[in-house]
Amino acid sequence: LKEVRDDMKRRPMPSYVGRPPSHPGEAAWGKFTADQWKSFCTQHLPFTLTRLWGHFGNSQHPAERRKYDMLQNFLHLVSAVILATAKTVTPASITEYELEMHTYLSGLLQLYPGAQIESYQHMAMHFGDLLRRWGPVHSWRCFAFERYNGVLQQLKTNKKFGECLSTVAISH
Repeated sequence: LKEVRDDMKRRPMPSYVGRPPSHPGEAAWGKFTADQWKSFCTQHLPFTLTRLWGHFGNSQHPAERRKYDMLQNFLHLVSAVILATAKTVTPASITEYELEMHTYLSGLLQLYPGAQIESYQHMAMHFGDLLRRWGPVHSWRCFAFERYNGVLQQLKTNKKFGECLSTVAISH
């Protein structure tokens, strides 16, 4: 993560790109919001990983070649996220999203034998249907609920069932 942090400091970003915490991976800097995850994974990680691993494509060393294959697979996920969160969608872009997501998940299983597709990854395979039905995600995502979830995550509940309402009342 040091390489990513260093690149984040050196690399200017457009003002419309959300800013993730400056020290990703350190608990003291807090959790990422959905928008921070998006900018971190679609802007910062691809830049740094491509710089570090992009030249291993023709390597004969298995460890270097694996890094390159991991990068290529991750870039399929990045493409899928960018397509899924675009301001406009078309039938072609939805089909491309589905292809990128399928390629990413297939690559995941190939790169990590024994790995299993998690439920949210399976649901991502159905996301194209949601885009076809409701259009661009920015018009129907639940930003207000995501924001409220962030507030709730900050509450100290000590994981004691039934005491949440009194905790909320005391906190606010």
